[in-house]
Amino acid sequence: MQEQALERAEGSLAFPFLDDEASVNAYRESRTLFIMRGLPGSGKSTLASTIAGKYEGICKVISADHKIRPGTRPALPEEYKELDEETGRCCEEGVAMVVIDDTNHQWERLEKLFDIASEYQYLAHLVEPKTPWKNDCATLEEKTQWELTQSELEDLRGRLEESVYPLFYGWFLTHKSQSRTKETGKKLLETLGELDEFKEHWGDFGGAASEKGINLEEYFDGKGGILHCTTKFSDYGKATGAQEYAELEAVKEFYSSAFHLQISGLFITPRTAGARVRLSDKQLEVWPADSEKEASLSEELPRGSRAHITLGCAKDVEPVQTGLDLLEFIKMEKEGDQDWAVKDTDQGKLCYFGKGMWMLELSEEVTVETIFGGFYPKEEGGEEAGVEEKEGEERAVEEEEGEEQAVEKEEGEERAVEKEGDKRAVEKEGDGRAVEEKEGEEKTVEEGDERAAEEKTVEKEEGEEKAVEEKEGDERALEGVEKAVEEKEGDERALEGVEKAVEEKGRKREPTGGETG
Repeated sequence: MQEQALERAEGSLAFPFLDDEASVNAYRESRTLFIMRGLPGSGKSTLASTIAGKYEGICKVISADHKIRPGTRPALPEEYKELDEETGRCCEEGVAMVVIDDTNHQWERLEKLFDIASEYQYLAHLVEPKTPWKNDCATLEEKTQWELTQSELEDLRGRLEESVYPLFYGWFLTHKSQSRTKETGKKLLETLGELDEFKEHWGDFGGAASEKGINLEEYFDGKGGILHCTTKFSDYGKATGAQEYAELEAVKEFYSSAFHLQISGLFITPRTAGARVRLSDKQLEVWPADSEKEASLSEELPRGSRAHITLGCAKDVEPVQTGLDLLEFIKMEKEGDQDWAVKDTDQGKLCYFGKGMWMLELSEEVTVETIFGGFYPKEEGGEEAGVEEKEGEERAVEEEEGEEQAVEKEEGEERAVEKEGDKRAVEKEGDGRAVEEKEGEEKTVEEGDERAAEEKTVEKEEGEEKAVEEKEGDERALEGVEKAVEEKEGDERALEGVEKAVEEKGRKREPTGGETG
């Protein structure tokens, strides 16, 4: 009854992996984990069985029906242990299509399933039924096999209405196309390793190169994961414009659809190895208009220029660097510098751009099968990877801004040096005049000092002469005084002599006592 109702609901089975032959063929070559998501009775089980019928022999449906009752409480790990173990076994065996039939309304469950998909390199798809009653809780109460009240269904619906965004959106290569693309990239590395022209530039790869050369296959780490061409970094809906991107009509229409991507070239730098992708007009519909602008602030580049597939990265280099390296090639091509070394190979024209940057323009473009979707790793680990990717992009942009600022700084410094030189020349000329003036002043001072010294010497000599004269005068005056004293003493002696002579004369005139008359 439910299957008949689902078939009668127009558009309820309108999914690319069911009604588009190109997509069906692509999924047959892929490894995909379909995660059903929706309310009980919304048509998940019917959709799961329809997928299994479409991919008979290469599909496995793992259902929680009759095992785990849907509820709002967090699911216990032991309740899903058997289901998760079976999912892991199917992925390990390489079953092309694994379908998980459950409500999957709890983030803890989604994280676990994303973790399994990442571990086995499966593309995870969230699939919700398109039946008209998928959100009608009154109708679902009658349809569900579980005895759930309308109130309980309302609680579940609230959780299912929360959007789940991927780490990033992109075109993911089918398993078969991955193998072929990796072989094409490996052939380029082998060709480069044997070229004398490449050997002349081993030094571009730093310490990784020895006297015997460099093993490029070991140098570039594949980083694991499904080969892909990223369209929009979402960071689980937290990145700028991520939620608006998810609502674009083209994104919703093409989600889970197959696309043929054209690889027009292969390239390596000391940082990354990648494939250059040429996008069609249809593919550009899901290509963000600001993708190139976000990564390159210096100039306008054609939309889709950044489209690439990362084939490998050097140690400690994040995959986001691959797109930035590709843009660097495109900028040099745009500048029209034709001094690059060119060599023809059986794969195409090989160009050396300098600084370890090699681009192989393929003589025939390589077509790869891809599926457009999202990458949903476990958020705890994936969030760290997302932050690293975002930080890597921001660092790369900052480096580019830093390089531009460095150039401006260098030009500014050159101008400053010239200005400083002019300034120093003026200062030197001024210093010369100042020195001459100073020397003149010093000379003047010296001459003045000499005159002052001479005058002082003359004054000193005159003073000394005068002092001598004064001293001699004093001595003569002293001699005069001494002479006067001597004269006075002589006068006193003369006076004493006179007085003595008078006394003696008087004694002679008086009679003595023995004489009579």
